[in-house]
Amino acid sequence: MNRPDQLDVWILAGQSNMEGAGELSESLSPSSTVWNFSSAGVWEIAKDPLHRLWESSSAIHRELLRGWLPEDRQGLSDQELGIEQAQTRTIGAGLGIAFGQTMVQAGGLPIGLVPCAHGGTSLGQWSPRLKSKGSSLYGSMIDRALAAGGNLKGVLWYQGEADGWSLDDSNTYADRLKEFIFALRADLNQPTLPFLSVQIGKTTLDSPNSVAWEKVRHAIGHIPLNVPNTAVTTAIDLALNDCIHLNTHALHRLGRRLARLATELQQCSGTAPSIGRRAGPRVVGVERITVDHERTMIRLRCEGVSGGWQPSDNMLGFDYLGVDGNPHPIKHVYNAARNSVEPSTIDVHLNLRPDSGESVVYGYGLRPSCNVVDAADMALCGMRIFL
Repeated sequence: MNRPDQLDVWILAGQSNMEGAGELSESLSPSSTVWNFSSAGVWEIAKDPLHRLWESSSAIHRELLRGWLPEDRQGLSDQELGIEQAQTRTIGAGLGIAFGQTMVQAGGLPIGLVPCAHGGTSLGQWSPRLKSKGSSLYGSMIDRALAAGGNLKGVLWYQGEADGWSLDDSNTYADRLKEFIFALRADLNQPTLPFLSVQIGKTTLDSPNSVAWEKVRHAIGHIPLNVPNTAVTTAIDLALNDCIHLNTHALHRLGRRLARLATELQQCSGTAPSIGRRAGPRVVGVERITVDHERTMIRLRCEGVSGGWQPSDNMLGFDYLGVDGNPHPIKHVYNAARNSVEPSTIDVHLNLRPDSGESVVYGYGLRPSCNVVDAADMALCGMRIFL
């Protein structure tokens, strides 16, 4: 089957959760309206796994893969390793096909996906500054996007876990990601190219410094406040397939969330991009309400919510931090619920009155348990609100 003459093309970049780590047995069925620019550089109907990195025409992907091989397998050729993986692989379902099918259902052209992700990679390994120093992930991504052709509509970015283990990396993540976005737009000659990010979710791995994980999550969540024509959704409420990777069902949900953000950004394309204009659900106002001599309610007024927040009561994922940034020893969130009059508002109930410098958080730490979504399954992003 020949590729459609017109395709809306999206780059898929980042690390393993973008590459896809779901069970292939649970993959979505291929559709003639969603296409994939294979790792080898050939257009084909999209079928998981989209990333087949041993076949990559970009040397950097094969070099990185080979670095993980045990010594007794270093003698195998790239072709032999690619064939072996194709015959034995059971993991590799991702979010791309769900994204593409949802975009088409929204009334768009057929979708073309350009997979560029590589598991385990840090933002430093994606630095635009490496483009002129030989084979690089960034350079490969630019080359693949240009070779794919079609109407490039935007970038889907899911990365940050690798930087969430280092306090130094997390401290500079926001500035480095901003640099990455502007360099990417310049090299593709599209200064307003939409850039959609996924806020990192949870992990059961132990970290020597969980603050770093939270700083990366915070940096990703605040991209729309610093860079125009960007949007963020989150994986904070989604289920895992192992200690750090989303399962197939979660990846499908995430792909649909990204498609809804992309559609919303495209509907605003007639106006000039501006910093602070945000797609998807977001908190736009905070009100502190005294209930009695001890209890206080923090009212979160939100925009971009479809059909009201769910569940209506017993929302999970909210916590209370002291001035030191740690869970407060005696002050707690005892419930969070949808406001009975305004379904897009969340009332967070505290057992004691807050003091200056303390904060309410949602989706905090390495292993948060979160469940707040709207009727369209768009999730509340992790956040910290100082009181």
